[in-house]
Amino acid sequence: MLLLKLTLVVLISVIGERALCTDSSAKENENAPETLPEDLLMIEKDSSGCNYTLLPYFVEATMDYGFLYVSCTKSCPEGKHETAVTGTECVAGVSPSKEDEVEVTVGSCDGGSCKLGRNPRRITVTLTSEEEEEEEQKEGEEKEEEKNKNSF
Repeated sequence: MLLLKLTLVVLISVIGERALCTDSSAKENENAPETLPEDLLMIEKDSSGCNYTLLPYFVEATMDYGFLYVSCTKSCPEGKHETAVTGTECVAGVSPSKEDEVEVTVGSCDGGSCKLGRNPRRITVTLTSEEEEEEEQKEGEEKEEEKNKNSF
């Protein structure tokens, strides 16, 4: 009888633990920073045939532009992995800024990990893709044409 009670206690604690983990992970996902949409990312291939993902950015105010490694590891053929060159700029963190923007904390690759420097740089990345921007521009042009037609 004691063994049955002990088994029941262990079983209840395991089930309760799983429920707690499920609830906490759901809450973590609610508060998790924005992820970067796939259509904004570029997948490139190096001379060894290894794939790596880049985030292009452009800062209008400073006219600064470039590419950030999303991960400091590259996926290579036959399941192998290579690390990005030490010092290469990378995405160290992403946090929501506005509805269609995220703030990206820039780090540098070191041994396959993206690490923050002493004075990390932050850049704002717009989440709209080129297709969405073109669509918004077309809508704006259509509205402008309607205004011009109505003014005559």
